[in-house]
Amino acid sequence: MKLIKSLKLFLIAILIIGIATPLSTEAAIVKSGDLMNINKTVSNSTLVKGETTDVTLTVKGTPQDSTFVKPNDVILIIDKSGSMQTDNRLNAAKQAAKEFIDLMDLTKHEVGIVDFDTNAYSFPLTTDENAAKAYVDTIQLGGNTNTSGAIRLAKSMLANQRPEAQPTIVIMTDGAANSAPDALAAAKEAKEAGITFYSIALLGPNENPTTSAPNKLLMDMASSAKHHHFVLGSVGLSDVYRKIVEEIGLASAYNVTITDTIAPEFELVPGSYDNHIPRPTVNGNTISWFISELKTDELSFTYQVRAKESVTAGKYTLAQTSSTFEIGDGSTYSLNTTNPIVEIKNHAPIITSIKENKGLTTGGETVTITGQNFLPGVKVYFGTVLGQVVTVTDNEIVVTTPAGKQGSVEVKVENTDRQSAITNFSYYANPTITSISPAEGPLDGGNTVIINGANYLRGAVVYFDDVEAPTTFSSATLLRATVPAANNNGIVTVKVVNPDQTTGELVDSYKYLAPAPLPQVELTSLSVKSGELTGGINTILTGKNFARGVKVYFGDIEATTTFMSATSLRVSVPVAIQPGKVSVKAENPDGMSAILTDSYEYLAPPQAPIPEITSLSVDTILVGQTKNTIVYGDNLNSTTKVIFGNQQAKVTFLTATSLRATIPVSNVAGAVDVKVENNEGQGSVLVNGFTYTVPVPDPAPIITALSNNLGSTAGSETITITGENFKSGAKVYFGDNLAVISSFSATEITVKTPRALVKGIVSVKIVNPDQQEVTLQDSFKYEGVKPTVTRLSLDNGSVKGGYNTVLYGTNFNNNVKVTVDGKTTKVTFLTVTTLRIAIPAGTVPGVVDIVIDLDGETASIPFTYN
Repeated sequence: MKLIKSLKLFLIAILIIGIATPLSTEAAIVKSGDLMNINKTVSNSTLVKGETTDVTLTVKGTPQDSTFVKPNDVILIIDKSGSMQTDNRLNAAKQAAKEFIDLMDLTKHEVGIVDFDTNAYSFPLTTDENAAKAYVDTIQLGGNTNTSGAIRLAKSMLANQRPEAQPTIVIMTDGAANSAPDALAAAKEAKEAGITFYSIALLGPNENPTTSAPNKLLMDMASSAKHHHFVLGSVGLSDVYRKIVEEIGLASAYNVTITDTIAPEFELVPGSYDNHIPRPTVNGNTISWFISELKTDELSFTYQVRAKESVTAGKYTLAQTSSTFEIGDGSTYSLNTTNPIVEIKNHAPIITSIKENKGLTTGGETVTITGQNFLPGVKVYFGTVLGQVVTVTDNEIVVTTPAGKQGSVEVKVENTDRQSAITNFSYYANPTITSISPAEGPLDGGNTVIINGANYLRGAVVYFDDVEAPTTFSSATLLRATVPAANNNGIVTVKVVNPDQTTGELVDSYKYLAPAPLPQVELTSLSVKSGELTGGINTILTGKNFARGVKVYFGDIEATTTFMSATSLRVSVPVAIQPGKVSVKAENPDGMSAILTDSYEYLAPPQAPIPEITSLSVDTILVGQTKNTIVYGDNLNSTTKVIFGNQQAKVTFLTATSLRATIPVSNVAGAVDVKVENNEGQGSVLVNGFTYTVPVPDPAPIITALSNNLGSTAGSETITITGENFKSGAKVYFGDNLAVISSFSATEITVKTPRALVKGIVSVKIVNPDQQEVTLQDSFKYEGVKPTVTRLSLDNGSVKGGYNTVLYGTNFNNNVKVTVDGKTTKVTFLTVTTLRIAIPAGTVPGVVDIVIDLDGETASIPFTYN
């Protein structure tokens, strides 16, 4: 087997030599993808000065079929500190380490051991797997966690490794190091010495790997993110070690150095490169990564660059990227990587203010625009018309306005790179008034006048002595206005204000005429002379000389009044507090009034009838439940209360003879009175009119028989259980194990038996959803599963023994025993279908039986001694 591996590696080495020629004194240029590929991308290929972009280098080794196994000198570092007793971790670690040694090809690799607690101890590099495993068996629990001491001891053991071998450390620990910074420094020293560094974090079963400090420390120690592993508790540790064994010596490249020299137009953003393993070395604008061993997995490194403010806008190659690496035979290669082009743009212009922000329509006025990022050659547009730029600096433009039309216009500042900013400017012309028609009107206003003039804008407003008038825009030369009321008669000034706040006025141009005096008010009658205290009814008040704005009072309370004419008013009677007669008064806006004495009477409200109850549509429910019932009776209304015992129900009014009531919940069984009453406490009672009852419990389940009382510990036997009172949602247990139900009825349940760990007799139990249960004691027997044997990886060998073979079959477990020609031998359980068998020395050449025994069930397969 080992000869076949060596031949395969030799052929792969020949293939690699045929693809790329190594350098004798300098690195040779190889085609991208032959041995290693580096792809470089940016998150944003267009940057404004001062902006950043993410730069990602994706490093990919050759496929597996172009790699070969390089000899490795491996030091296993095993934590034996006191915390390793938790979850039996130390025993799991020792067993996994011995399996690691078994799987190592020690014809090619060598393995040594460092075990540590407060101190570090060692076993030297060896090819004797039995001696190495024997040392592992001697490891015992110790003190605290001297991680840095263990790493430095391992490094010293690898100082004189074989020239052709790759030095490798595999560290496994479960606790925080005594000094995390020193442990990280020790790992850095080892990696800088060319040692490949694998790390395994042995975490607690419920520990969060993302926030775990030991896991983060070990991740930072590893040669790359792909060289780090973690397990929760001790489960899966053997699988991690097996994966590492499969990787050791299989790499696309060694001692890989990747260097990015960033173009001077950009600057490296500090700290943007800290979140990857390995961390890079940074010197000014140069960033380098060293990878001692590159697998076939893809690695990604990300950092940020910032476009400098001082550079000239344009397109630039981001960086120069070069790399050197070795392959397993020591040959050195180099690889240059194509860099993306990044465009650096100027900042877009920003306008913070414009002064003045308005000007005459004739133009020719000086305007100052302040802001940022203005460039020489900038253009300023007022609408579509270009203004004349007088001076320009980075933050100020002085421009002469062109002529424009009255109203708002957009001002655009456009740099030579076509980036622009926008603000607003208003052209104005002062409005003028030439005439008002008619030029006089009543004191209370309301009449319409025409304002003639020029430069009116839509939205213009007319004022009469600073009192706004409702205005209608007709044209730039004509406005219509509704004259507002005035307090005094006389001549006032009329003013027009445009939306842009330009104004024009005509002094002493409109005259308010004094009103004629009003005659004395008289009252004659009311059309409705009485009503309820709630008011709200309409009555017609007749009389003489009513004026608009007249007020009517019932006693001292003002009524809502509608003016109909000088001789009649429609009045809504206001609410009163108490019954009786009141006088009605009418009062004009000029203060003149008249009174009709005791002319309206408020009537006392009628007495409401007492509510009665006759029956309920639902008169019984279970304790703890609620539902609706219809309450039947007489004289019921929306304020009627319904009371069950001493609990008031929620009520919905239906009619004067029916209410919908929500029955209150009660935890006490028995009959209660049901009462209806009004707000004054008057009402009637239905004695013992409602009853709360207690529910009858369901019967317990009964098992009468099982269709079969035997089955395999592997489970999945179909069993039908017959009986009575089975409920939907019931659970079936065989011993303590839950069975899967495939069909169900009240008298029959069919299940698949669950898997059992051991043979023997168990009870069958059914638990209904109401927790009532039944158990059929000792009613089902689990029988053992017979193993099978299909083949051997090696079915013949020397009669001297001392070698291994792998046995393939089914139903294996950790309790299996094996004999070869009757001799008990060492067996290693691998999986439920594979065992590693140690072949002892035979007596004579010939065919013998290999027999496996699993809990009394046996199977055999022949083996030939040569």
